[in-house]
Order: sequence, then C-alpha cells, then structure tokens
Amino acid sequence: MKRIVLFVFAAAAVLAVSCRKDDSIGGTVNPTDVMDINTYDWMAQTDETAVVAQLFDRAGLKDVINGEDVTIVGPSKWSVMRYVYRRNKPFRNGTGPEFKIEDIEDEEVAQMGMYIFPGRWDSKALKEQGPQYLTSLDGSQEIYLSLEKASADPGASWNGEGNAGAGYQYGNFMMSSPEIVYVVFKRGEDWEVDERTGKPSYLARYAKGLANPDCDQAYRMYLSDVRTSNGVVHIVVMGNNAYTERYQYHTLFFYGVRNDDY
Repeated sequence: MKRIVLFVFAAAAVLAVSCRKDDSIGGTVNPTDVMDINTYDWMAQTDETAVVAQLFDRAGLKDVINGEDVTIVGPSKWSVMRYVYRRNKPFRNGTGPEFKIEDIEDEEVAQMGMYIFPGRWDSKALKEQGPQYLTSLDGSQEIYLSLEKASADPGASWNGEGNAGAGYQYGNFMMSSPEIVYVVFKRGEDWEVDERTGKPSYLARYAKGLANPDCDQAYRMYLSDVRTSNGVVHIVVMGNNAYTERYQYHTLFFYGVRNDDY
C-alpha cells in the first residue's frame, strides 16, 4: 500500500514539473486573445455559423465582414433553420411546395447587411466605454449593445416536473453574477425604453407585446467575444432579460410570427 501511495506522489511530482503553463501540445502558443483567422473564415469553419457565412457570401458581403474593425451581431444555423421552417408553413399545410435554403430570394439575402456593425465591440470595449447604440453598415438596423450582469439563465427555466420556472438563479449557486453581452434590435419606429433611464426595457417591450412585429427584440449570445484578426463576432440565441422571453429565439431576418412555428 505504501508503494502505491509513493508511486502516486512521484507521478504527480513529475506532472507538476513537466506540465507548465507555457507548454502546448502541437501548434504554437498565441500570446494574445485574438485568433489568427479572419471573420469569414472563422464563421465558415464553425458548425454553428457555416451556413450564415454562406449567406454573407451570397449577399456579396464577404469582403465587408472581413473589413477592418467590424463587429458581427448575427444569427446561427438555428436561426436559419427556424426561418426555413416558418417559410414551409404552406408546405406543412399542403398548400404550397417545399421551401429550401437555396430558395431564399436575392432580395431577402441582401438583408444580411443588418448584422454587420462598425467597430470592435467585445466585452472589454463595452466595459470600458459603456453600452453602445450602433447602426449597421448598410443603415438598415439599429441595436443597443451592452455588457450587463445576469441574475438568471432563462435557458434553464423548466423545473423537474416540466413546468415553467424562474430559470437558473445565479445568486443561489454563485458568489457573483456573470457579466454577459446583450443586444437589443430596434424593430419599430421608436425604442421601447424605461422612461426613467431612457434605456431599452423589458417591461416596455412586454407592455407593447413581445410578439408584436414592431416590438424591439432582445437577445443574449450563444457565442460571444470571438475576436478574429479583423473584428469581433457575437452570435445571438434567445430572449435575455427574463425567462418569460425564452420562446423568443432569433429567426433569420426576424421573419414570421410565432404562429408560423406550428
């Protein structure tokens, strides 16, 4: 028994000496927090965004997203899948042909510009300079991008009995709440804001109606702070302020309404 214990300690000592922080297995150590790959190539090789990269390319925006200091706040493959699913409602009802991704009209694909914004807006920049109102490079979309503490994870909003709950409450399990990048997309003529603060507000959106096509849409990120050689990528996923927004998963181009999901 003593021999076994001594062997374990000896092996641990060897590992402690041989595995230092600057060691790597294959490749080289990147001393920065920026990847040596441009935005398009990163999106094209990442499963969650490969189809999105194809749409940027089809829209003639490949060089734009590879421009210097560009931030993508964009959709994922699930956003595209939901778009295609909604476009297929007539097909599911037996009243129209099947719609496939290659059937997206050129006019629709041109809307990909709504996801491209000027500057490098990662969490560090947002922490230093505060929330930002940004307009897409093509002028078609305004957003409010911010770094905020999250009190709960709305994605974990179901209890063990299959009923809606209050989400994963960070305060119940963690000493501090994480800071997460959020985005609000302006959808109507005016922002839904808190009259006291002037900032976009969940309560104001709720009062207008979350399913209202003119209601601003707020999201947390599926992927965030991807620092490429020429910019930053954030990939949106779902409603961000409260678990009651969990059904508000992003659909490409904000196409359709909830009834199109059935």
